[in-house]
Amino acid sequence: MDPSRFEQLARNPARTRDDLESMKANALSKGETELAHIAEEVLRERFPIRTKAPSGRTPTTAIFREHKEQFDSGKDAYLWLVNEFKRYRPTIFHDYEKLHVRAKSAGRRYARTPESLFPPGSPRAGNPAYYAELGGGWYADINVNHQNKFSALVQLGHLAGLEFPRNWNLHVEGGTQELADQQKQQAKQQAMILKAEEMLVELLKLE
Repeated sequence: MDPSRFEQLARNPARTRDDLESMKANALSKGETELAHIAEEVLRERFPIRTKAPSGRTPTTAIFREHKEQFDSGKDAYLWLVNEFKRYRPTIFHDYEKLHVRAKSAGRRYARTPESLFPPGSPRAGNPAYYAELGGGWYADINVNHQNKFSALVQLGHLAGLEFPRNWNLHVEGGTQELADQQKQQAKQQAMILKAEEMLVELLKLE
């Protein structure tokens, strides 16, 4: 299904939590990760997880080669790493864009305009809370959870010839119960790497 049409359906006020969970599960079962991401975002917006822990900034450690930095938020750590990848390989966003143009992806994590980050017609494109300017005419989608940040960094790492965790790392050190649960899944990161590698291989086949 076209991502813009999928998002329109997902944002129908009549959709219940169960409806959105089903849309997300069905998209994942078909390998439509972009559609699953849209369903997940709508779920977080309409049915936020309530916990007693604060839902704000989460201390995060980012490592790039010999540099290690502490940040007050996962977003800041993520953007620091993205810019470190760019400094290490100045053409990395051009390489990323070429792969996604070949794949005809309607949405991507890095693009030349905010509109190109999201499916056509998405209200997220006009809201600065959903993206950040990277400099040099590039923008990044920042409305993603830590798992999706990690997957995006894995792709950039492979394009730059950098290995996880030897050359870079991203570790969320605290936050809400939801994030604490995500930390328990750190042991599954290798599986996430393999999945990201498979996605990258499929993109490279389009060359």
